[in-house]
Amino acid sequence: MNQDQILKIIGPVNYPVGIGGYDSDNYDGDCQIYNLVLFDGKDSFDEILENDSILFRISHGKFSEYDSQILLSYSNLEIIHDEQWDLKQLLTKIQEKRDILFSSSTKNSLVESQFALSKAKTALETNDPFLSCWIKCAGISLIDSVLLQNKIIPNPAHSLSLLRNLKNEKNNQFSEKIISETGVERATSSLLTRMLKSSCGFSDMIENNQNSKIIEKKAKHMIENSLLSDCYLYLTYQNKNNFYKIKNSLNLNSEKIHVLKTAFDLTNSSSELQASIDSMSDITNKLLKLNHSNAK
Repeated sequence: MNQDQILKIIGPVNYPVGIGGYDSDNYDGDCQIYNLVLFDGKDSFDEILENDSILFRISHGKFSEYDSQILLSYSNLEIIHDEQWDLKQLLTKIQEKRDILFSSSTKNSLVESQFALSKAKTALETNDPFLSCWIKCAGISLIDSVLLQNKIIPNPAHSLSLLRNLKNEKNNQFSEKIISETGVERATSSLLTRMLKSSCGFSDMIENNQNSKIIEKKAKHMIENSLLSDCYLYLTYQNKNNFYKIKNSLNLNSEKIHVLKTAFDLTNSSSELQASIDSMSDITNKLLKLNHSNAK
């Protein structure tokens, strides 16, 4: 599908448009998914359009964006509409600041991991049902931090293979331990089928924008191609993103733990959870020291 066809389907636009960004990968062509970023400055959830079995995810971007990881995700955008060259200028600036953005994103991911682990420690003391959710989120943040430290932009469908193929021994010394903490070794077709159903349900609860259709298409494609562990981590990423959208109002969303137990493939063993918190806290602290050392 060419650029004119895409613009015709999404309708008249008065803002720059790019294709690519976060969650865009080589599976999208097989799954007939187009990830678009419309730079209209809106702060709202993604919109999903469907046309002849083709899915279009429209994310909203802004030129005043300051989140370093979001800016890095823009670096793989292909411009399809940019009358004033505003998007071209933004992408040029991103390339010029690429090293700074990677360094900042690495630190931010490690701080995010600390935040999630702090929440997990508190949850362990109070028997909070969302305890395991915070641990899963911390694992994803650690994966992101290692990839970013290696100047690789994380991608939900490929982060596992990217992490396993790292060449820098100093930076990837914790990779296998982090991977084991995510639970990917549990991945089977039957488990993933249950996780997918609940992940789509959770997406519908939180996003309510048909993004579940994209999650389902990509996950089924991965399962059909025997990428079970990759699919497990992909679903964990999707659930983490939606969990964070309600992280400040969990007391108002206590019933959602029932769907998250399956979607996140949660465990209830207190001893295992404590061990995971301790292990990931140790890794986070060591990676922070390593990042600080590399920044000098």
